[in-house]
Amino acid sequence: MIYPATYDIVVLQNATYRMQLTVTQSGGTPINLSGYTIDSDICGVLDDSIIASFTPTITNAASGVFELELAPATTSGIETGLYKYDVSATAGSGDRYYWLKGACTVSGTCSRN
Repeated sequence: MIYPATYDIVVLQNATYRMQLTVTQSGGTPINLSGYTIDSDICGVLDDSIIASFTPTITNAASGVFELELAPATTSGIETGLYKYDVSATAGSGDRYYWLKGACTVSGTCSRN
């Protein structure tokens, strides 16, 4: 069983949030993401309700590199507060792995234009 790494993030309302990730074997060899589907959501801490979903893009499958993004239209609709998130990947075989999890703090902004 793979236990996900923990990494806490801060998302600003009304702003683009983008995170690039690389997944590797324990020895550092990249995991080839060809045929994988990436999924990542922000959920409520108490009730697990989905607050927002990241848009995943595999940018270099052979090197195990992908990005997660939230557009300003998405971040503007999230109330400030503390949430949680995770990142999972499903292989073409149907096996699903959770690679990352953590706290997601959503912080307000003052500038709107």
